[in-house]
Amino acid sequence: TSILENIETMVLSEQHMEDYGVSLTEEEETAISDAAAAFMEGNEEDVLTAMSADQETVERAMTLYTINQKVYISVISEADTEVSDEEAAQKTVRYVFFSTGSTTDEEGNTVEMTDEEKEEVRATAQQVLDAVKSGTSMDDALEEAGEDRTSITASYGEDNGSLSDTLKEAANELTEDGQVADSLIEIDTGYYVLQMESMFDEEATETRKDEIVSERRSDHYTEVTDGWREDTEITVNEDLLAQLDFDDTWQLVTEETETETTAETAAETSTETTAAETTDETSAESAESETAESASETEAEEATAVEETESETESESETVSETEA
Repeated sequence: TSILENIETMVLSEQHMEDYGVSLTEEEETAISDAAAAFMEGNEEDVLTAMSADQETVERAMTLYTINQKVYISVISEADTEVSDEEAAQKTVRYVFFSTGSTTDEEGNTVEMTDEEKEEVRATAQQVLDAVKSGTSMDDALEEAGEDRTSITASYGEDNGSLSDTLKEAANELTEDGQVADSLIEIDTGYYVLQMESMFDEEATETRKDEIVSERRSDHYTEVTDGWREDTEITVNEDLLAQLDFDDTWQLVTEETETETTAETAAETSTETTAAETTDETSAESAESETAESASETEAEEATAVEETESETESESETVSETEA
C-alpha cells in the first residue's frame, strides 16, 4: 500500500508539474540516462531480473523521482513561514525523578520496594529539593545526596513538549527563572524535584519555530496531494501488482580478511567488505518500487528540502545509490 501511494504521488506530481513551473532540463535528462546506465552496469543480470529493471524502466523511475522532488519543493514553498514568538514560546525546566516503582531482577522477576525503601527515596528527594531551594545547583545537590546521575532539562510550550501533564501543571505554577517548586511533586511511582530554568528560552523557541514551519509544509503538501487524488481517477494494474513478492529477504554480508603488516606496526586486522556486490543482491521488487520508497524519504526531509536548489547532475547520481539501497 505504501509503495503504491508513493508511486501515485510521483505520477500525480508529473501530471501537475507545469502548475508549479517544474520541468527537466536537457542536462538533467542526460544525467538521468547516464545514472540509469550506471545502475544497469553495476548490477548482475539475475539481480536486474529480480527487480524487473531495464534501462527504460530505471530511467522512468528516476525521472518520476526527480520530478516529484522538484514539485515537492515548489509545493512546500507555498506554506506560511512566519511564526511569532508568542506562538512558538518555549519554557525550559530542570528536574530529577526519584522512582519508587517496581524493578526487575536478573531473573526477570518484578521486585517491589518496601515501605522503608520508599521512605528512604522520599527522604533523598527531599534532601535534594532543600539543597536546590537554598541555592545549590541540582546536579551538585544530587552529588551531595550520593546520587550518581545528573538532572534533566526539557523545553515545552502550549501545544508541544514531552512533559507529563502533572509536571507541566506544576511548571506552569512557577513564574520566574530559577524558581523551584516548593514541595516534591508526587506521582504513583515516585517524586520529582522541579526548577524553572527559563521562562522564555530563546534557543528552544527558535527550534520550535522551525518545527512549526516544517509541520505547516508537511500539512500543506498532504493537503495538495490529497486534492490531486480526489480529482483523479486512479487505477492499478492488479496483474502486475500480483507479481510483486514481499516474502524474500536479503542480508548484506561482509568478509573479514587478515592482513599482514610490517614488524613496526605489528599484525593488524583489516576488514574488506563485498558491499558493492552484496548491495546489488539486497535490491528487491521493481525499480519503480525502490525509487518510490526513496521518494517518501525525500518527503520526510521537509526543512532541508526547501533549501535545496533544482536537481543537478550530482543529485541524479545520488539517486542511483538510493535506488540500490
